[in-house]
Amino acid sequence: MKAASQTFYQCKSPVLFLTFNRLDTVEQTLPQILQAKPPKIYLASDGARENKKDSQGKLESEKVAKIRKYMLDTINQQCEIKTRFLDSNLGCKMGVSSAISWFFSQEEQGIILEDDCLPSLSFFRFCDELLEYYKETEQIFLISGWSGLDLLPRLKQYMQVDYFFSKYAHIWGWASWANRWTKYEREIEDFETHFAKMSFCNHREKRYWHKIFLSYIAGEIDTWDYPLTYSMWKHQAISIQPKHAFIKNIGFNREDATHTTSTSPIQALKNYDIDFPLQTPKTMQPTPKLEQAIFEGVFGGKQQYMLRLINKVSQKLLGKKLFWH
Repeated sequence: MKAASQTFYQCKSPVLFLTFNRLDTVEQTLPQILQAKPPKIYLASDGARENKKDSQGKLESEKVAKIRKYMLDTINQQCEIKTRFLDSNLGCKMGVSSAISWFFSQEEQGIILEDDCLPSLSFFRFCDELLEYYKETEQIFLISGWSGLDLLPRLKQYMQVDYFFSKYAHIWGWASWANRWTKYEREIEDFETHFAKMSFCNHREKRYWHKIFLSYIAGEIDTWDYPLTYSMWKHQAISIQPKHAFIKNIGFNREDATHTTSTSPIQALKNYDIDFPLQTPKTMQPTPKLEQAIFEGVFGGKQQYMLRLINKVSQKLLGKKLFWH
């Protein structure tokens, strides 16, 4: 394993590339996708918000148009292109989820990347191989390119395989199959009945996700990924998570981010290339101890409690959150 530096891999899977209004992240991520030489790229660009300007007074519509032109000029017949350039703004929840549905209406399987998710080349081979290997294993909902194990170095140190199975889904660079995506439920119905059947490591984890899902149902959170987690758990599905991160998130601590507007320890983490062939787990069963550690270290556990507390104080005093969690 090494920091990302691999120079060649011919990607076999189509790639969906999701963008909005950040040219500088697109300028980093799109060339990396092209280096992997995918056979087809789907470009999904949400429309600009009406009369929306940034802190310098620049219209969002101008930024969106510039990004679209850059993408088309940069790809320039290097592979087949399909576009979904929207005139109006759908927002995170509808914009992203409908773009993924558009992608999977035309492809049986593929890779999904947002503009702030910078992949290593190993990411594409990792996805290619596991998309084929687990194609008929419908319990597996998706393949993640980032797992959060770099936040849990002691656990990572003793892992002898290149990936593991988890109930959690990380969507900073991921891959899936069309028949899995059909189980995605953007609108959560009969919530309490289904939630009562879900299993959790402890009461704190259960309470955390109950609150998250209720906030989403109430329309307080504009996102598409919480219902993805809910859909997985409702169908008792699992995900594949890599030991080493293949994705570096380059979207933190910026005013134009959708959710990652504040700083985070995650932004200092690297993406990696690895040696193949992959070392495969002997069982598909998630490990309770590892599941609990992921919850504690990445989501709503003790390590996140102080960040939430600091954010609550800074929101009142400074009008903004200091940390993303």
